[in-house]
Amino acid sequence: MFEIISVASIGLGLFLLGMKFLTNGLNQVAYGKFKYLLINLNIHPLIGVLIGIIITGLLQSSSSTTVILVSLVHANLLTLYQAIPIIMGSNIGTTVTSQLLAFNLGDYAFIPFIFGIVFNLMCKNKKTRYIGETLIGFSLIFIGINMLTKGLAPLNNILSFQKILQQFGKNPILGIISGFSTISILQSSSTGVAILQTLATNKLITIYSGISIMLGMNIGTCITAIISSLSLNKFAKQTAFVHLFFNIAGVILIFPFINLLCNLSIYSAPFNPSRQIANAYTIFNVFSTLILLPFSNTFANIVKRVIK
Repeated sequence: MFEIISVASIGLGLFLLGMKFLTNGLNQVAYGKFKYLLINLNIHPLIGVLIGIIITGLLQSSSSTTVILVSLVHANLLTLYQAIPIIMGSNIGTTVTSQLLAFNLGDYAFIPFIFGIVFNLMCKNKKTRYIGETLIGFSLIFIGINMLTKGLAPLNNILSFQKILQQFGKNPILGIISGFSTISILQSSSTGVAILQTLATNKLITIYSGISIMLGMNIGTCITAIISSLSLNKFAKQTAFVHLFFNIAGVILIFPFINLLCNLSIYSAPFNPSRQIANAYTIFNVFSTLILLPFSNTFANIVKRVIK
């Protein structure tokens, strides 16, 4: 058991370190451009969703995108109504990480790692060094997941662990609460979903259990933006809470159709459990955005009543 914990902990640590390097590197390279792009944005909501997808897909963090939006709304450079479609798009953009992880590129992760080290240590240009940091982060994510997968594999033989996970499949509400609690601590839905993919790859968790936990994670990821808004004005707080209300509404909408979502995910990738989790994550967020986008102004009006 000690060996399992040690290898899994090192793998998770490398993954989290990779996420930190990747997010920080991309933020340094692209943050200013994205911030300038968003200022005084006045376009169709669908374009706002697309911008949210692109920004979050590049930053690899919906929390980072939401925090940027919260700061812009606080500075009166963006209105709540302009921010909401971008927040919705960010939920789709954050699924890029899980889709990449499903390719299982761990055996080739040393290639961007070598280039990243060279760029980071030998180049004097700051932007090039940040690109190197991004490459290092990208490779550490796959190296970490590879180690985590191998570390958790022996758990497949522990009966008590299997019984705990089976309960999440039997009781989706328990899974949602578990997912919310986990991401409230980890502060990253991408990390949480990556762990689910690892468990699914090792057949430690079923798609039914994984999806219910994933839904809870989608709500838990809102905590970062809410915390960042606490010291800001009411408009910033409203922006952060819109993200929370939107994600809760999405979970409520999909909850009666969890079995259908599971079946679609299994059908989309019958022999790849990691891809099944990734596809479920993507389908859920796309579905939520398409259904709830026409009600973006309603979300704004509700949150304005709640937070005055």
